[in-house]
Amino acid sequence: MNKNNSNIALVTGASKGIGYALVEELIANGWKVVGVARSKDALDEMAKNYGEDLFISYSCDVSDRESVRVASKSLRDKGIIPTLFFLNAGIAGEAACEDVNNFTTQKHNEIFDTNYFGVLHWVEERVPVCQKVQGARFVVTSSINAIFAPPTGSAYAASKAAIAKAFEGLALTYFNSNLNFSVVYAGPVATEGLKGNLPFTWDPKRMAKYVVKKTNKGKS
Repeated sequence: MNKNNSNIALVTGASKGIGYALVEELIANGWKVVGVARSKDALDEMAKNYGEDLFISYSCDVSDRESVRVASKSLRDKGIIPTLFFLNAGIAGEAACEDVNNFTTQKHNEIFDTNYFGVLHWVEERVPVCQKVQGARFVVTSSINAIFAPPTGSAYAASKAAIAKAFEGLALTYFNSNLNFSVVYAGPVATEGLKGNLPFTWDPKRMAKYVVKKTNKGKS
C-alpha cells in the first residue's frame, strides 16, 4: 500500500459545482484527489490542469452499480486507497423539478438512483476495504431541503432526507469502528442548478472551504 494513501480523498460529482470546488480545496490542503464524474472530457481537463501526482480521474455513473464496482476495483488494483470520501454527486436544480401537470414516480426513481443509491453504492464498495486498513471518513452532501421541501421538489427533498438518515444510522452502526459518517446540510449554493438569487446563497468555493475545514477538525 502506498504510504501516502492516508492523504487520498475521493470526490464524486467532481467535474462541476461543489464537487469541483472540493477538489480544488482538498488539493490546496495537501490531499491527492480521485475525481469521479460522468463527464470524461471535464475530468481529462482537470487532470491536465492538476497533473497525475495530484489528481486521478474516473469516469463513472454513480447510479449504475456496475460502473461503481468497476471504478472501485480499478482503485484496488492500483493500490489506491482513499481514506476520505466526499459523496457529492447528485441531481438538483431544474433537473430535479417535477411536472405539476403530470406527476409520476419516474422522477422519484431517477433522483433516488443518483442521490441515494449512488451514494450507497460507494459505501458498499469501500467499507470492506477501509475496515482492513486505517479506516475512513465518509461525508455526504445533503441539503436543507431535507428539512424544508420546496415546491416541485418532493423527490429531491425526499432523496436528501433519506440519505441523511441513512448516514446517521451508519454513523451509529460503525460508531465503535475506524469508520466515520458525516452529513453536510447545504443551503443554497450558486451552482448551475440554482435558479434565482436566493438569500444566504454561498458560492461553491466558500462551501468547499467550510466543509474541508470542518472535516479536518473532525466535525460534521
